[in-house]
Amino acid sequence: MSNYKLLMVFLVAIGLGACKQPSAPPMEALAVNKMGSHAVGAYFTKDHKGNPVLCWSEKEDAEALFQLKYAVYDSTAQSFSAPVTVAGSLGCSAGAESMAKIAFKADGTVFALYGKRFEQEKSPFAGAIYYTVSNDAGKTWAKETFLHTDTAHHYGRGFFDVATLADGELAAIWLDGRFGKTIKGSTLFYARTETGKGFVQERILDKGTCECCRTSIIKDDGGNLHVAYRSIISSSLITKKRVRDMAYLYSADQGKTFAPVKTISNDNWEIDGCPHSGPSLASTPEKVHAFWYTAGGTPGLYYTQAGPGGVFPKRRLISATGKHPQMVSLSGNRLALIYEDAVQEEPNAEHASMSKSSSPMHHQAAGMAKIMLQVRGTGASAAAIAVTDGQFADHHAVLTPYGDQLLMAWIREDGHGGSKVYYTRQL
Repeated sequence: MSNYKLLMVFLVAIGLGACKQPSAPPMEALAVNKMGSHAVGAYFTKDHKGNPVLCWSEKEDAEALFQLKYAVYDSTAQSFSAPVTVAGSLGCSAGAESMAKIAFKADGTVFALYGKRFEQEKSPFAGAIYYTVSNDAGKTWAKETFLHTDTAHHYGRGFFDVATLADGELAAIWLDGRFGKTIKGSTLFYARTETGKGFVQERILDKGTCECCRTSIIKDDGGNLHVAYRSIISSSLITKKRVRDMAYLYSADQGKTFAPVKTISNDNWEIDGCPHSGPSLASTPEKVHAFWYTAGGTPGLYYTQAGPGGVFPKRRLISATGKHPQMVSLSGNRLALIYEDAVQEEPNAEHASMSKSSSPMHHQAAGMAKIMLQVRGTGASAAAIAVTDGQFADHHAVLTPYGDQLLMAWIREDGHGGSKVYYTRQL
């Protein structure tokens, strides 16, 4: 049978006031989608009413093209709605670090963002980021529009993220290769929406970033913006390899201005290729938290936090074997961290040249791995919980809180000739 990916979605009612492993087994998994053979790029957001929304890219068979889909969680029915297909997204890129995404303005306007390759270009990395808008809950969609003002076809853009601002508009960041001939690495751009105008006010936040690691932008409860990404900090004088560590930006005025760039941790990871692993941010009152992978020093997943001013203390090792970290904040100043823990090594990933910008978005086969969850309290943390048993190739997990539940999603590679979106609930 052909090898395909299986996107598994689990709704976990953990009782977030505790940090111990749930005792009840999960309920039977149910399929969200009835059609489609290949689902990738799980991503969680919330709509304007606070309902969790799961989106992913899907194609019907191996020869078909990917399309962006999303489903809204109904807390009364304890299930997801029928998937909505984003018209115009046919042919979107499907990368584990640069997945297509859905975002909601405060007035309910739905934005879909996705990348597409320029197929006729010489460079396999050449592509653009588009967005389309729906004013009727996904029933109809406007003609797709470039996210960026520069639309040249010979280089790439990707690895974008989006957040809802305090004023109800949206902010987006992305990596752009337009300066690839004059700088090392890519360029981090920012833009925001305005009523009736889509994304505007494009500007540069930083130059010389890593080309193909996901970026992160979040808004805290005070309306401040926090941005993290992997940057090319310097080149080693001895090995000549580029040092690729995590960088942080902060805005107290909804993105009008940003404070100078700060390094989250001086890992000093010297690597010529792109790691394909970006950071994750979360916020609690008066603190911003960072969770990331590095092979600078002891390889593994690390965590740190900063108070006002963005001064990050020494990193803490979370897992020496984990990859692809994601994190969300919970009530009571707690955090939920999720990642994959390999029990079998995955094949080498394809690396992108920074002068050509973003990755060609081809998903590489993964090895067997467990999905691990850890809930951290104030100054303490519980032991990691094995969400899956390592009998499958589970990877690139994401999660979102909802009431007293955690919703978790990840990619499962399977050999049964098809793939579907599944969900279940743990009591």
